[in-house]
Amino acid sequence: MRKRVLLGVFAHPDDESFGPGGTLAHYAQRGVDVHVIIATDGIAGSVDSEGRLRDHDSLAQVRSAELAQAAVHLRLKSIWSLPYRDSGMRGAPDNHHPAALIQQPVTVVAHAVLAYIQRLAPDVVMTHDPFGGYGHPDHIRVCEATTTAFYLARARRATVNGVSHAPQKLYYSAFPKQVIKMAVPLMRLAGKDPTAIGRNQDINLVEISRWVTPVTTTVDVADALADKQRASEAHASQYSGGPGWLSVLPAPIRRRVAGREQFTCVFPGNIERGEHDLFAGVA
Repeated sequence: MRKRVLLGVFAHPDDESFGPGGTLAHYAQRGVDVHVIIATDGIAGSVDSEGRLRDHDSLAQVRSAELAQAAVHLRLKSIWSLPYRDSGMRGAPDNHHPAALIQQPVTVVAHAVLAYIQRLAPDVVMTHDPFGGYGHPDHIRVCEATTTAFYLARARRATVNGVSHAPQKLYYSAFPKQVIKMAVPLMRLAGKDPTAIGRNQDINLVEISRWVTPVTTTVDVADALADKQRASEAHASQYSGGPGWLSVLPAPIRRRVAGREQFTCVFPGNIERGEHDLFAGVA
């Protein structure tokens, strides 16, 4: 029988680990062929220490090396890179670089993703949500391009090893907004500004809490948390350690959040809340 195949399409080196890394590792442990596409070089990311660049010519090289290590911890079957530059956060000068991902037409990026879908023949595809998780323009562009590529792949069924194939399910990452809404007042009580979090204080939890990303699917990733942690730590130039803003939440809630990763099933559109397996219903 043909092995099941999962494809994740993400914007930056580390999105595969900091985001749904538990889910990727969970399915890899169960014999699923898990592939990942990274759309940009991550060069606009911040660096904790300039010493990290000592053995590399650029941050892009650092992040590529970190990605390779993370892929091993997640047990990925393969990892692929698209030839685009990190666009940086909203309003950053990097937005205007001609090689930046957001400067590329959606159709061009979509056809690049489509080529990999036709080659790798995934049953399930996952990517960022339409708000880009925390509003990152590259995440939004990857969502747009991957969604377009998914439907093109279904319309143009590819023949793989003599068998006609099309991806069967599409998922967006989702994070429970009730958790964020709970954290916002607790951060204020702790003297922290929920509108300016993250290493560069450019993430607004209040804004994020208003975005609607319905959760249809919850995957128990408790068995893969150690793999996710090692993969996250492999991205040493970006990893800050600890639970970040989640630290304001009670420990039982943090453990519950960490042990589950949540998604919106976009296709097929008849999936109701309560699904626990990305491959449920896959032929």
